[in-house]
Amino acid sequence: MRVITMALTLTLAATAVALAGETVTITLPPESIALKAGAGLDQTQTACRACHSLDYITIQPGGGPAQWQGVVTKMMKVYGAPISEQDAKAIGEYLATHYGPAQ
Repeated sequence: MRVITMALTLTLAATAVALAGETVTITLPPESIALKAGAGLDQTQTACRACHSLDYITIQPGGGPAQWQGVVTKMMKVYGAPISEQDAKAIGEYLATHYGPAQ
């Protein structure tokens, strides 16, 4: 068992070293939707698209400012989204305005 574990560890280490110098590019498919125009659109598209399709925004149940700000905070704190506090506020306001309960 120790021999298998050691062999697996060495294999994984060698693979990591081999891949460390490589540049990896990923081509994402084109967006299939366009978000509604408004203040905060640019920050929203940039921040959200970095991790997921913008479709995820449009399929969420419409929520008010507290709900959307909670979603943005979760993306930052739980998933590590690199969003500044200033952009987070703008994104939450944009989402509540354009994808809120009355939209």
